[in-house]
Amino acid sequence: MKLSKLLLSGLLFLISVAVSNSQVGQRTDTLLHSWNFSKANWLKNTVSDRSKKIKFEAQFLPTFNSSGQFILSGKHGLFNDSVLPTSLPKNQISAEATVTINEGQQWGSIMGYAQDNGSYERGWILGYNEDSFLFWVSTGGPLIQATSRVKFAIGRKYHVAGTYDGSKVKIYVNGKLSGQANASGPIAYPKKAHYTVGIYKDDDESYPMKGSVHSAMLHTAAIKPSEILDISNKLGLTPIKFSVQPSLRFISSDEARITWTSSSIKEMSVHFGKSRSLGSIVKAQKIGAQYFADLPNLQPDTEYFYKLVETGRGRSGPTHDFNTNLNFSLPGVSAIVNDSINQRAKQIINRAGCKKGYCLVIGSDDADLLIELARNSNFSVISVQSDDGKINSLRDKLYRSGVQGSRVNVLRVDDLKGKIPLTSCMINLLISFDRKEDEEIKRVLVPGRGRAIFISENDRIYARPKLPGSGDWTHQYGDAGNTTSTKENLAGATGTHEFTIQWLGRPGADFGIDRNPRMPAPLSAGGRLFHQGMNRLVALDAHNGSVLWSIEAPDLRRVNIPRDCGNWCADNENLYVAIKDMAWIFDSETGQRLQTIRVPGEPVAETDFEWGYIGKITDTLIGSGTQANTSYKSFWSGKMWYDGKGGDVGTQQVCSDFIFGYSLKEPEAKLAWRYAKGVILNPTISCADGYLYFVETRNPKIQLQENRRISDKSLWLDQFLVCLDAENGKLIWEKPIDTEDGLITFYLQATKEQLILTASNSKFHIYTFNAKTGESGWSKSSNWADDHHSGHMQHPVVTSDKLYLQPNGYDLATGEILTTKMGKREGCHTYVGAGDALLYRGKARQISMWSKETESVTSWPRLRPSCWLNTIPASGMILIPEGGGGCSCGGWMETSLGFIPRKHLTDTGAE
Repeated sequence: MKLSKLLLSGLLFLISVAVSNSQVGQRTDTLLHSWNFSKANWLKNTVSDRSKKIKFEAQFLPTFNSSGQFILSGKHGLFNDSVLPTSLPKNQISAEATVTINEGQQWGSIMGYAQDNGSYERGWILGYNEDSFLFWVSTGGPLIQATSRVKFAIGRKYHVAGTYDGSKVKIYVNGKLSGQANASGPIAYPKKAHYTVGIYKDDDESYPMKGSVHSAMLHTAAIKPSEILDISNKLGLTPIKFSVQPSLRFISSDEARITWTSSSIKEMSVHFGKSRSLGSIVKAQKIGAQYFADLPNLQPDTEYFYKLVETGRGRSGPTHDFNTNLNFSLPGVSAIVNDSINQRAKQIINRAGCKKGYCLVIGSDDADLLIELARNSNFSVISVQSDDGKINSLRDKLYRSGVQGSRVNVLRVDDLKGKIPLTSCMINLLISFDRKEDEEIKRVLVPGRGRAIFISENDRIYARPKLPGSGDWTHQYGDAGNTTSTKENLAGATGTHEFTIQWLGRPGADFGIDRNPRMPAPLSAGGRLFHQGMNRLVALDAHNGSVLWSIEAPDLRRVNIPRDCGNWCADNENLYVAIKDMAWIFDSETGQRLQTIRVPGEPVAETDFEWGYIGKITDTLIGSGTQANTSYKSFWSGKMWYDGKGGDVGTQQVCSDFIFGYSLKEPEAKLAWRYAKGVILNPTISCADGYLYFVETRNPKIQLQENRRISDKSLWLDQFLVCLDAENGKLIWEKPIDTEDGLITFYLQATKEQLILTASNSKFHIYTFNAKTGESGWSKSSNWADDHHSGHMQHPVVTSDKLYLQPNGYDLATGEILTTKMGKREGCHTYVGAGDALLYRGKARQISMWSKETESVTSWPRLRPSCWLNTIPASGMILIPEGGGGCSCGGWMETSLGFIPRKHLTDTGAE
């Protein structure tokens, strides 16, 4: 019996190798070693290469997923200590593998034979870092490394190949050349090393992989690019081509819907489960080119994984994840429908034109109405009553209907026409049956969006106006001019003691990534607050914190914003989000995606472009074309703090090849213009008064360079400051400029009259220009207040007549220093203009306010901001969606919250 099993296992191994070799068409004349790590090829804890001369004996029990793929948990790897360097390729080499990475790391190895101890660097490794694949070779001197431009997606299968032909080290990803470096000479090996798969291991270090190595091969020659492409194609690893990238929404408390658009002619399905092994399958439905699939019976507070798959032996997408603890759906209403009351509830809701947030009912003790209001909306419904008998009766019926406490609450008041026991600016819809319009009703309504309907007055509607002096934060730095301020005046408040908490709650720290990677700023417009997390975004009511809608988008993430630009903007009606090569336009209230707009590339282009800058100027949506995989997405490891100095990882500027405008005057956006002349620095793109400004380099070396994440010194040569008409793209003026190199940061800000350019290298250098002509104005340089925790990369604040850049305040017209006593910063957050004050991370690293007039500082204890910008003045408030999660330097409260000036609590007048 044992002999039969052994023969069967050996037969399966030979068949597997034969099939593998025939599938990929690999050449055998140079093939030295070849492993297939699928379950059928293991004998207990041992797997051999096809020649059976070299084997890996696992020091652990091998585990496999449902497809029989070998899983590496991050605790172990495979290594063989008997392989001598004399048996390995010397003058040329190719290492290739089919691999899935589940977590990046600084010293990731797929396969290799290497020793790296300080200056002693020998051997070779096909590996990966936090976000890219790499192949490095030693020829006796410093390591020579080729790093892929392609950033790997977690959970996705790749064919990766590294080659060295005696003159170039190259890395290929899924058949395409993705990086190279010059080299010469034979490979320099260590005297002894571990031959490894799925782990970096030398004499004193060990870094196991989290992921899967499906197969690995070593060649004694540099295989040809055409052969590598052929191997990748036959492996079927060409990814699914999405017209619109996948996104996920929770549609009930236990169900999520995934939508995407693809030109695939095959049926598609979603594979999902509680681990990367997946296990459950839902067939996708298709309407036109759009697919959708509903994932049922999701458990609360549970992490799930999913991927999209074509039927048969078709292609699949990367594996994504989501967590149901971020499902903000309200509980459903299961009570029996009262048809007549149901129709009346619909009438009231439709008449008011709002159905999310909080609904207050005054003057009715009809439990069925409260239930039907909840059923037909996303309201949390509140009823106020003054009679204890009615209160008890209502609560009893609501409890038996399953909505008491979860969707409907009953509060006691002394007088139905007296004071309402709720905070100001809280209620989205107030339904009054017999109480007349009064100041108390106005007080509790949400400013700008709140509605009251008076049933006794033939369903008359009252709409509360915005708070006096309120403003919007519509772009990354407040407005399209990057001023880091808005027109919000906060009712004149300049100290924390002049505010009170309006709301606190969701989302919490689990919504985001970490405080460090310098994510896009939140936005606020039309009384709504928008916040980004880990590949997800949420829309909240700015005045009461209720969740309006949320969406998970695996391709949303963008970090290291100081070297790039924001990936979204907003106006009163819509939210505009850059995702991959498109802008998604959402209805701000409902979250419905209204349309998608694509980056306008060349008719025939070898380069894939993604949507870089995004800004809304009157009726034009501005965008820029950035080469794919240029924007920063990595956040794992200390390097991804992005606090380095010139030349360090993360100081490279993200640049675009062209800029364009879509007209939004019609329901369907239309391309209005496209400008392409130089290489545009994304952090300089700014708009004011209908004009678009940016800095571009026309240096030939930079224009020919493949990479658009640039630190080359030629970036600072042949620079031009350019002004275009934002509506039609017409060139208004251009001026050659020569400033200090922005080796750390390089910002441009725009007002109607003036442009401000700030370069940081060893200090701050400020330059001003006339916005109408481009003529130079005043310039100043100032020392950094500190050279860490963002002190060397602060974004200036521009107000109507002043500029603030730590530690100085300047007269914007003359450059005269007006103060040297800006509130001292003690953390990474940049300064924000907030009416007559500045917001920042100040005393004891708390959120602080500095009064421009008195130069005094006040703070909120135990509250910290993110490490770039998450504290914004807008909608009459200070809004702070949670961004400090992961901080180890204090006992911070990790919650989202909103502060409102005390003066606004009783002010119900119009603007």
